[in-house]
Amino acid sequence: MRIKLIGCDVFARLAYSEAAASQHIVDVELFPLLAHNDPQRLKGRVQATLDRAASQGHYDKAVLAYGLCGNAAVGLSASLPTIIPRMHDCCAMFMGSKERYLQVFGHRLSARWSSCGYYERCAAPYDVQDYQTSPAFLELAARYGMKNAEYVWQTLHPHPKEAVYIKIDGFERGDSCERYIAQMAEIGCAVETVSGDNGWFKRLVNGPWCEKEFLELLPGDSIVPVYDMEEVFRKDESSFL
Repeated sequence: MRIKLIGCDVFARLAYSEAAASQHIVDVELFPLLAHNDPQRLKGRVQATLDRAASQGHYDKAVLAYGLCGNAAVGLSASLPTIIPRMHDCCAMFMGSKERYLQVFGHRLSARWSSCGYYERCAAPYDVQDYQTSPAFLELAARYGMKNAEYVWQTLHPHPKEAVYIKIDGFERGDSCERYIAQMAEIGCAVETVSGDNGWFKRLVNGPWCEKEFLELLPGDSIVPVYDMEEVFRKDESSFL
């Protein structure tokens, strides 16, 4: 089987590792971390990549290393058979399963977190620099000026007091974890280290694609959100009515 893997470059280490080891032929295309800050643009880029892969005629399936991701997946239409994991964002994928994710993050769904892939691809250990390019911040700056926008943003988004670092055996390189802990300590944030797992990502690339973990779309199917912690999204059935 020939597979087109489309995803966020936060998964770069996992994606290239699994592609190299897969029994399938896997072509990888990744978009930059934080592209979900502009979900409509990200959706357009993913849709165009799906459409292009379908037009090439040699892919049996596409797999998306994305979840809802700021609603970027909502409205995506499959141009070829497509698999998407039932997750809200990449944090769950790094934990290896929804069960493990809920065990660690269920009581703190908005917790600040990082991982080897996230740390390597992010301009800062937390969103200090990146928010300045977000549509929400730019709107504030346009309305109130840069200095006032900075004040409003920092008031609404104070520095975190606690964070989590997800370590995945075999994918850690250098001292990412230690550097993250040290940098977060500088702003008074304590970091808990937890064990992650690449199992869910491995299943995304290779299968089996069970309904509990993945939504499988056929050509013409599109995605509508559910926003729970189990189904997350489903096929849009309105087109069949």
